[in-house]
Amino acid sequence: MVRLHSIRLRKNVNVMRGPGDIHDFARRTVVLIAAALFAFSGTAWGQKRQKLEKNYRDWLEHDVVYIITKDERDDFLKLATNDARDKFIETFWEIRNPSPGSPANSYKDEIYQRIAFADARFGIGSGMEGWRTDRGHTYVTLGPPQQKQVFRNSANLYPIEIWFYSGANPALPPFFYVMFYQREGSGDYRFYSPYTDGPDKLTTGVEGINSRPAALRMIGNSAGPEVARIALTLLPDEPVDETTGIVSLQSDILLNSIKNLANMPANRDDIVRRRANRESVTSRLVLEGRNLDIVTFPARDSRGLTRLDYALRLHSPSDLTMTEEKDGHYSYSVEVRVRVFSSENKLIFTQQKSVADSIDKKRLDTIKDKVFGYEGTLPLPPGKYHLDFQFTDWSKKSAFHTAREISIPAPVKDSLVVPGVLSFLSAEPSEAGLADLLPFTIGGVRFTPLPSSAPTFVQGANLQVVYQIWTPPSDPRESLGKKFEVEYVFGRPAAPGSATKVRDEINREQFDAAGSLVTGKKLSLDQQSSGTYILNVTVSNPETRQTGFGTMNFRILDAPAGPEPWDVLEPGIAEDAEKGILDQQRGLCYWAFGQFDEARVWFRRSLQLDHSNDVARARLVDAYFSKKDFAAVVSLFSDAGVTETTDSETLLRIATSLEKKGNAHQAISVIENALSSRPDEGPLYLALAQFYIEIGNLSKVADLVQKGKSLLVAAPSKP
Repeated sequence: MVRLHSIRLRKNVNVMRGPGDIHDFARRTVVLIAAALFAFSGTAWGQKRQKLEKNYRDWLEHDVVYIITKDERDDFLKLATNDARDKFIETFWEIRNPSPGSPANSYKDEIYQRIAFADARFGIGSGMEGWRTDRGHTYVTLGPPQQKQVFRNSANLYPIEIWFYSGANPALPPFFYVMFYQREGSGDYRFYSPYTDGPDKLTTGVEGINSRPAALRMIGNSAGPEVARIALTLLPDEPVDETTGIVSLQSDILLNSIKNLANMPANRDDIVRRRANRESVTSRLVLEGRNLDIVTFPARDSRGLTRLDYALRLHSPSDLTMTEEKDGHYSYSVEVRVRVFSSENKLIFTQQKSVADSIDKKRLDTIKDKVFGYEGTLPLPPGKYHLDFQFTDWSKKSAFHTAREISIPAPVKDSLVVPGVLSFLSAEPSEAGLADLLPFTIGGVRFTPLPSSAPTFVQGANLQVVYQIWTPPSDPRESLGKKFEVEYVFGRPAAPGSATKVRDEINREQFDAAGSLVTGKKLSLDQQSSGTYILNVTVSNPETRQTGFGTMNFRILDAPAGPEPWDVLEPGIAEDAEKGILDQQRGLCYWAFGQFDEARVWFRRSLQLDHSNDVARARLVDAYFSKKDFAAVVSLFSDAGVTETTDSETLLRIATSLEKKGNAHQAISVIENALSSRPDEGPLYLALAQFYIEIGNLSKVADLVQKGKSLLVAAPSKP
């Protein structure tokens, strides 16, 4: 999406006055761009079309028309048999299945529900099936909007609908509007383009015709100032000039991206990756929550940064498949995928790691009676999250799936927080330099958690627990001689009077500068009978009477203890830290929570560590550009540059910032270099044409506009 604030219409007209009646060229250019953005040539969809039976034709041109990629469409049309087509359709849906291998496919079900809703709701008065309309196209592609405003009978305005989306798709901006309106007050609701339509197309009053400032005043008076602003841009963070009504191509590129969403690089590459992963295994059975336990532990490192450590544990040694190889070795291959969602169920990021190893017979004998475990960590700042875990055993072609609701607390003034209590099997000093990265490593000590979040003990065993106490950062010298009181209480909820209490004290000067302290306790279970127990750990400040507490469940059974775990660590943690991936993920969390200033700090750190990080680059450019900090965008570009995969929105924001800071020629260079790697993106040619108009070089404008027009016409928005 382009924010070309350099498009100054009156200036353009003056520049183009001259011999050969160039005076009218700007007007013709706008007309050509308008035609390019919304024209459609049906012949493109007829290319390579073979004779298909109706059910296959309906599937291609109705069911999946908005979500199938061009490559997939071409491949489907080349198939010669119905068996091959059936297999293709099965694979098409499976690679989009949120839980691959599961017989249920929520994505497929959702698409058909959206089509049915669009037909029922948007076909009325349109003269066509609802899914074919612009509202239907948007609904099928993006789903229901988070918010919707409808203006049916506003004074001096044609009927308008405004849909708001957030986190709709990784290939689109984090937040945006889509506006629809009845052109001339009748017929279907069509996409509204701030650039090619303009605010005056929304108004019915004579005074608004050909006067954007007057039209904006009318819109503001009838529907409010926010609607008037949306009439200038569909992007909430795009700077606009409401006094002149000057607009950019940015919103039009957003609309073009929505219409061609399946073929956006981020989506296309994701489908290619999913297809490649699926081809490595013929099938995968997903079992909900069976044979899988998860231990989670919020931790804070020496810098005061929070994270969530987790351990996935199988229940039985036989749950992991060991494949015997020809040389007498044994191998396994697993994959762990964790999807991190906000409490509103919006995907923030996905962590996916694979682990494979080959071991000899001697090593197998030492672990054959132990359960397999995987330890990982997520760089989560304070907030509430929904985590989706999937553990796949590729040798067995099966997967275990489960989910957890997680809260990472944030200490406030004078507060005490005990974020979690961890029962552990063993502890050892951590590897130097990795204490802030390795899971279940706090205070320089690495702990091996017990196999279950509610562990089982035999009578007479000891319960070893470790936990952190979090307070706001402070100077440890201010706490000399001061103490916190700790009380451990454990007992059976169903047996009143069975509770055992143990009291302790903690010297407050032991807290580090970040306000964290690691401590623990060994509790004897000698006098406890069989049953289910709850342990409460309460920490109190006798001066302020502030308290913090944590709990855990455990069981005591008169039976042999279960098998111990053998754990593997998440691979590549140190490399992820060095490349800024952990910083990027932390920034994405802050971004999802609307804490953009915090997010910007982490994206900047991430990009400094790896200049090829396009996710961090895009978020930073968006944050700076929304504040009209064009100098910061230019500085970022000077430091980190761009890559061949940098998205067009970011490139055009960089180019606009360069032009704003007086370097239009470098802005042109950015767009021209981008076109060398994406020669089929029509909007880039149109944007480049406007930059050439800015510098008064009209010799290339006509060719650029014609090129952009031809590409957009060849890429239809609907069948």
